[in-house]
Amino acid sequence: MYEFQPEETFEPSSGTKEWALYTHKTEHSFAGVSLPGLFQTTYYEWQIIGFIGIFLLEGVATYWCFKEGVIITAILASIFVDVVLAVTAHVFQKDICRIKNELVYEEDLQAGVRKRRLKRKVLWQTFFYILILISAMFKVYWFFSVYRIPDATTLFVTVCYVVGGVLHIICTGYAVFTFIFNRKINGEHTRFVESNGKSFSFDPTKPLRHPIGSPKLIEVPDGRQRITKEGDGNYYFYTQGVLTDSKLRELIARQDTPDQRATVAREGVKHQITILKQSPEGRPKK
Repeated sequence: MYEFQPEETFEPSSGTKEWALYTHKTEHSFAGVSLPGLFQTTYYEWQIIGFIGIFLLEGVATYWCFKEGVIITAILASIFVDVVLAVTAHVFQKDICRIKNELVYEEDLQAGVRKRRLKRKVLWQTFFYILILISAMFKVYWFFSVYRIPDATTLFVTVCYVVGGVLHIICTGYAVFTFIFNRKINGEHTRFVESNGKSFSFDPTKPLRHPIGSPKLIEVPDGRQRITKEGDGNYYFYTQGVLTDSKLRELIARQDTPDQRATVAREGVKHQITILKQSPEGRPKK
């Protein structure tokens, strides 16, 4: 996985940042505020292992079916369909991730609209997941319609296909989309390096400014991601490049009281959404 380096001014394009929403997140809570995660990727190695495990399980089960005289054409077609269904289901993950983050700071009226939209996205995703489980049961039925003996072999084939279906739901979408995200961000970083920092680079003299408000906060005056109090009595985020989830958690942890941590958490996610929409030049500077 790509890790942002503090000595570099690299910033991926807004399109590549959007792909980060497809990757797996680990939720963290601060002072009653749950952060779903935005600029982070977790458990990718396990997702790849699970994705490979699907084909090992289903490959062994399908070979066993073939040994028992089952015509496996329909089973092979179903295995391909499983991948398509898992990828299709994961297409909704970008909107699900984004809406969950927007709900961290949205007001009541907008929150209600967001929650209804989130529910629709989750229902569509669940629909495709159910189809994957139905496909797993179809493979079991296809085997049993020929084999017709409820013994250990039937149980073994059933377990392989059902576990394979569950792993499709848990791993396939994340593995495929995270792989694409990694290709995109590493490709842009390569162009950044090859252009000597002229492409896909933020301007370090122009940090992005985001108002937090006027509650008393603990200033974090140093670094590329900081909290500063200005002459108007209000506090502001000043950030350069991507405000990652780990950096946001550091800023939250620097606060003393639950109210301070909750404020920085909510406004931090709001600022991350702004950064998500922002793109560096993505072309050589003139």
